[in-house]
Amino acid sequence: MNAQVAPPPDAARVPARVWRGAGWRLAGRIWSSACTLVVLYLAAQALDLASFGRLAFYLAVFAVLDAVVDSGTGQALVQRTADRPEALLGALARARRIRLVAGLAGVALVGGGAWLLDEPEAGWITLAALYPTTHALELSTIALRNELRWGPQVAIRAFAAGTGLVLTLVVLGMGTPTAGKLLVALAAGSTTGNLLAHAVGRRSLPRGPARDADPWRPFLRLALPLGAAAICQQAYFWSDNAVLRAVHGEASVGPYTIAVRIMGWSLSVAVYASAVALPWLTRAEARDQLLAATLRLAVPLTAAAAFAVGLVAPWSAQLVGLFGEEFASGGPALEVLLLAVVAVHAGAPLLTAVTASGRSRTVLALSALALLLNLGLNAMWVPSAGALGAARATLATETWVALASAACLVRAARPRPSAGLLLPWLAVPACWIAGRALALLLQAS
Repeated sequence: MNAQVAPPPDAARVPARVWRGAGWRLAGRIWSSACTLVVLYLAAQALDLASFGRLAFYLAVFAVLDAVVDSGTGQALVQRTADRPEALLGALARARRIRLVAGLAGVALVGGGAWLLDEPEAGWITLAALYPTTHALELSTIALRNELRWGPQVAIRAFAAGTGLVLTLVVLGMGTPTAGKLLVALAAGSTTGNLLAHAVGRRSLPRGPARDADPWRPFLRLALPLGAAAICQQAYFWSDNAVLRAVHGEASVGPYTIAVRIMGWSLSVAVYASAVALPWLTRAEARDQLLAATLRLAVPLTAAAAFAVGLVAPWSAQLVGLFGEEFASGGPALEVLLLAVVAVHAGAPLLTAVTASGRSRTVLALSALALLLNLGLNAMWVPSAGALGAARATLATETWVALASAACLVRAARPRPSAGLLLPWLAVPACWIAGRALALLLQAS
């Protein structure tokens, strides 16, 4: 008599560890965002609008530089080691070397560019640009990431954010704050976080020499397209700052940056839940349950974001106006950017699922096309509409990323999904309407 075999666990069900990890990262993000909020508020009071715009512009440049230094190594490490812990040390060594080389190239690019363009405070900018080289040490937390253990990593990043705030207060307390000095203070906080990440993460790494030397070519084939995609993603998120600065001057960047920062803080749940879920989605792909797993993650995230956006959007002008009357002009842009928040809550898990499927070249193609779309729309709309045109370009870009990622997943799914797959997404507009209705009731009361 044949023994009955128990059915395998439902790999499409979102593990509690994913939500717990996202919760940890969200808690850390709230703290880090609070620190950044205080830093930006104090900087807005201490600097003139042009200097604040320069600070905002280089913070955007450093966000892109972080993606350059990563070069896809973080996601590639998860992909290569989530189910193969014996390959961890070999892959880690490869990833560290890539980050170090990319970091040094970033210093030359950003620092050298600042000197060549005769930027104010080029020396301080170059000094601040050194910090991404320490991202090579941050990779020591890879074993914690694979185990979905985010508590220690979040505590480290929270400490780093607090350190950046304290150093900012020191610079302000010296009485002669400048955009360059504040950049260095924030960079020093990030450097502290990377050093602590190495000190804590290395305890979870396997002992001894690498048992399975990870070959260069497979690792690079996986990492570099993901890295190029991440650079494109950061570039299309921040490129509007460069276009605004070039067309309308440094002073125009400040109000729009506050709107973008509020948008960025609103993306925390989507970005962190997707990042935490990557190992789980990778394992779901191995069981042919990737699409089902992705929908269970993406639909509730997007519906919750739609409700929150519908509720908050009517107060957009008041939110950016908290930084000063001159920042209230960013209100209309923020209202559009909040719609982009809904698109990102759908697009982040969908694009992460494409990554989990191993199609890194597809991720690169989607991100490169998104960058081209964003640059084209910014060039078309920013000269006439300013910050509002930049916000509309961001909304169009993030919507395209979500739709294109969904199309790639559906096309690759086996068996081909039915049209009923779209029904759960009706919760998204319903939640937005509910949030908007509640906002109207609150305004009327």
